[in-house]
Amino acid sequence: MTEAKTTLTTAKDRLAAIEALSDAEMSKEEKADLRKQILQQEYGAKSFDLGEFEGLLSKLEGSKMRQQRQKSVEGRRDIFSQGLAGMMSNF
Repeated sequence: MTEAKTTLTTAKDRLAAIEALSDAEMSKEEKADLRKQILQQEYGAKSFDLGEFEGLLSKLEGSKMRQQRQKSVEGRRDIFSQGLAGMMSNF
């Protein structure tokens, strides 16, 4: 039982400590529940970093605004060149 009370850092160490416990110390169902909990903590969904998400979102929004601005500039060029072509055809 002293092994289970010490601080274990890796999931592998924690799983080994659970397996080292006798059936008198912990039932098979309790061991299975602990194994499941450890594996979910280790390999389950990681915590969500809101700061990283907001940073990525701001980059995406900036990129979209630049794309829209570029599209507008290209649209104005097309309109200008069409107008110039129309004037040239009048001569």
